[in-house]
Amino acid sequence: MMKITPEDYAILERGIKRTIADTGLSLDNYTSLGLTAKRYRWDLLEKSQIKIGDGVTIDGDINIYAYANKAHLDTALRRITKTR
Repeated sequence: MMKITPEDYAILERGIKRTIADTGLSLDNYTSLGLTAKRYRWDLLEKSQIKIGDGVTIDGDINIYAYANKAHLDTALRRITKTR
């Protein structure tokens, strides 16, 4: 079960899929350079320019860190990118 809310997941999914379409980046690009799937996922998040906040000190486009951590965020990214 994923801890990220459906609303935050939808924003994240739209941003990541838009970034994949805009950049043409694929997991194959990364693995051919010896980079990991995790690096691919987190680079896509960075390139998406979605601001991740905690809703307290950092207000983001999505405030995932108010209720989840990086492991939960990575689970969502794995699901979106269909990587392990």
